[in-house]
Amino acid sequence: MRKVIDAAAQFPTLIFTSALLVTLCFWLLALLGRADVRAFDADAPSLARTLRGAPVTVAATVAITCAWLVSLTGSLLLGSAGSTGISGAVARIMLLGLSALIAWRVTRGAAAALAKSLFPEEPGARSQKLASGAPFDPGSRHSRD
Repeated sequence: MRKVIDAAAQFPTLIFTSALLVTLCFWLLALLGRADVRAFDADAPSLARTLRGAPVTVAATVAITCAWLVSLTGSLLLGSAGSTGISGAVARIMLLGLSALIAWRVTRGAAAALAKSLFPEEPGARSQKLASGAPFDPGSRHSRD
């Protein structure tokens, strides 16, 4: 257990550990009714579209948790391999990038599954979207008489 705590407190896992603590605080606030699950959807509309309807907060939680797990596992493996010096530093920097890449891929896949099962679209909503991906606004089209 001591090795896991040490690995969580070292670069690059420390970055994701900090983010995970912030995420846990957000979900605590959400449980207490002080934060909305869709609070950040308006702040990141292109990300919300990329996630196919899954809330940005849920996707961020999945990404941060996945990145933390990959980084923690990699840090434990690097520690047991005994990589130090320049090669250890390069390996840890590569682990940071690899953790983020894997987390993004997992999040995109999970968002598609979550969006279909937990956040289904209303019937006919897909056909009312414009080609740009913006939601349909009936007031934006003027009839040409």
